[in-house]
Amino acid sequence: MMVANSFDLWQKDVFFSAAEEVQESADIMESAYRLWFKEKRDGRVTVESDELCKELQAALSTAKWQLEEFERAVRLSHGNCRDDTTLTRHKQFVAAIENQIYRVESSLQEALSENGINFVPQD
Repeated sequence: MMVANSFDLWQKDVFFSAAEEVQESADIMESAYRLWFKEKRDGRVTVESDELCKELQAALSTAKWQLEEFERAVRLSHGNCRDDTTLTRHKQFVAAIENQIYRVESSLQEALSENGINFVPQD
């Protein structure tokens, strides 16, 4: 029952819609990463895999930007918020998405540097 209560709290959260947008961007990034990684792992270096890499970089950039915007809005609102549960929920969400972004960005950076390509994270 705790899971239902936790989700109910998220649904009532003023940042629920924004969090859904951030999560959707992270899901798109993760999907692009999985496709790109599969191509890379299978040794398929083609124009399509290069295009997948570009799509992944764009998805990564979008996810990072949306998370930064979410984090900024949440941080500004926390000055008025005294509810520790809400603060914790927001911090856990941000940490989880940051972790996902870091994992994808690190893997991409490593793969590109192995091929002599400089990866410049887009912020």
